[in-house]
Amino acid sequence: MSRAFVILAAGTGTRLGGEPKQFRLLGGRPVWKWSVETAWTLHREKLIDRIVLVLPPESALTPPAGVISAAGGASRALSALSALRACEDDEVLLHDAARPFASVKLCRRLIAASTGKNAVAPLLPEANALKKIENGRIEPLDRDDVYITQTPQLFPRAALRELLENASCHDFKDEAELWLRRGETLDFVAGESVNFKVTEGGDWEMAQKIAGEGEVRTGLGYDVHPLVPGRKLILGGIAVDSALGLDGHSDADALAHAAADALLSAAGLPDIGALYPACDKKFKNADSMELLRDAFARVRGEGWRLEWLSAVLTAQTPRLAPWKDAIVRSLETVLGDGRLSVTFKSGERVGPAGDAQAVFVWASATLRR
Repeated sequence: MSRAFVILAAGTGTRLGGEPKQFRLLGGRPVWKWSVETAWTLHREKLIDRIVLVLPPESALTPPAGVISAAGGASRALSALSALRACEDDEVLLHDAARPFASVKLCRRLIAASTGKNAVAPLLPEANALKKIENGRIEPLDRDDVYITQTPQLFPRAALRELLENASCHDFKDEAELWLRRGETLDFVAGESVNFKVTEGGDWEMAQKIAGEGEVRTGLGYDVHPLVPGRKLILGGIAVDSALGLDGHSDADALAHAAADALLSAAGLPDIGALYPACDKKFKNADSMELLRDAFARVRGEGWRLEWLSAVLTAQTPRLAPWKDAIVRSLETVLGDGRLSVTFKSGERVGPAGDAQAVFVWASATLRR
């Protein structure tokens, strides 16, 4: 079963005023990009197959590589319909770009609750004391059994598309409301209080505080492996043409090892020597990119988000500059786009690196929680 993550970012955001909220910078990146990054994490976990970003028809924005663009319509319903026509997946997760803090854990809950035929939405119990004004008189309103509906919401794509195409009017607030109006059953999972929608000025101020605050840590990673004949030279998951390769218990990818240790160090987790010991036969000739993927999953599981990773590799031979783009792209498949820098330095014929006896790598990672 295939699944698409749809991000609705075509609204005008008139209540907040000024630049449409989905394009405002929040924590150093546009609001829409927060949801794209969540979607990429789901994609790396193989929980979704496609990402669709719905933009205003006049938008000149070029979506990130691997993200499908769809033109929005005059209403939310038409924007959603445009996205459903832009993909052929069995299921869709429809999400408002104005909710930048929807977590990967919430999305996992929605997907786990799917049967392939049902719809699932996140619901949050209303915790506030409620009142209603009727004929100018304020009356209490019972909050028991009252829930706030959030996004993303999961639907069978074909069934939702048919409902949207056949709807006589588009006065519903979200797709779950249309689904229920047509007599369909809606399942639910627990929502998240931080997954609020940025609508008014106060919401924007709260979002800025959340994005700008939180614990920040920096970790250091280091690795060295000897260069020997008869071994492949693997760096950042890429096989580099070389007469010499790195010796080690795994594939000896020193760049992946240093990156993993930097991430684990920042998160306060055990290093790769403890997690993937050389004395364990199951790690013999292991793919170090899979070890990096596992290490990063452990870091994310502790609630950390990667802000930036920088690595410096020192080697006399071979010349690595022609391989830089491929190595960066390979690392980005694990760590996410635009979050890392890799620098290659010559050994300047000094020491083991300069004598082509070894490759040294230093890495630093900055995490935010």
